[in-house]
Amino acid sequence: MSKIGSATELALNRVDAWRHRRDRRDAELLDLPRSRTLTVADRAAAFEREAVLGSFGHKVVIEGRTYPYVLLPGSGSTLCVHYSAFFGEWGDRRENRAQFQGWFHRLRMFWPLAEHHFLFLCDTFGADANGTYYKGENGDFFVERAMERIARQVADELGVEAGHTVTLGSSMGATAAVRFALRHGYAGAVAVSPHLDLDISALTQGRLRHVSAALGREDVDALDLRPVTREVAELAESVPVLPSLVVQSTQDDHGVHEEQVLPLVSTWEARGGRVRTDFHPTGGHTSAYATGEFFEDTISWCLDSARMGARG
Repeated sequence: MSKIGSATELALNRVDAWRHRRDRRDAELLDLPRSRTLTVADRAAAFEREAVLGSFGHKVVIEGRTYPYVLLPGSGSTLCVHYSAFFGEWGDRRENRAQFQGWFHRLRMFWPLAEHHFLFLCDTFGADANGTYYKGENGDFFVERAMERIARQVADELGVEAGHTVTLGSSMGATAAVRFALRHGYAGAVAVSPHLDLDISALTQGRLRHVSAALGREDVDALDLRPVTREVAELAESVPVLPSLVVQSTQDDHGVHEEQVLPLVSTWEARGGRVRTDFHPTGGHTSAYATGEFFEDTISWCLDSARMGARG
């Protein structure tokens, strides 16, 4: 067996143990005693993580697997769907813990933006139980099916249309944000340091095990896998109407900015799509520039087209 194969098998063999620990932590967070239930009015108050998760945390079983999610109620008729990134050493760093604690990244950051409903989704499968780019394992894309089902059910319950939905995410989460926005005709997507081409990300961003586990194959750059690994690029070239797109990245993010971001932006512009870029010279693979103000502004920018369409 190759070294890659051995590493992939080892990672997959460790999944059950990782999931057990994460499920236990998730149960502690989402099944907290509820002394009182928060409402949208409480979003004007200070953020209290345990109270927020206890009031707005949910679990759903789909195809025999458990998926946790958080839905913050908003006062308006717009839905923002945020997809968590890979969780690892960077999320454990002291300077990042406040915004990236646990599965539901940016829960604290988006808490004050009470005009919008916020749905927080996460991917806890794959290698190290740390994510599959919201696809699945071994070529069975059960995570993707579950994410689409949860988002659809939440939107139906809230009465929010696709044209009033914006997706958000960083890195792996940005992959999902752009892919689902393209698939479902959402108003827009906000992608921070996005992994767009899975084969390139696998080979340049240290995600070979994760992509291999999702595909069930080690030859992630094989041409016959392009419908999956390059799905975002193919959708961007083929969907009838492009959503609005915001991309933030740094020019020194090897394997991402020049290789993935710039080609996607070029495709968007060539097709007359509405695109906005926020490029920075340095920072590497980072979310440091993605502040609350950045998201508040770009969410509104993405929703502008839907608002103008409604007035027209």
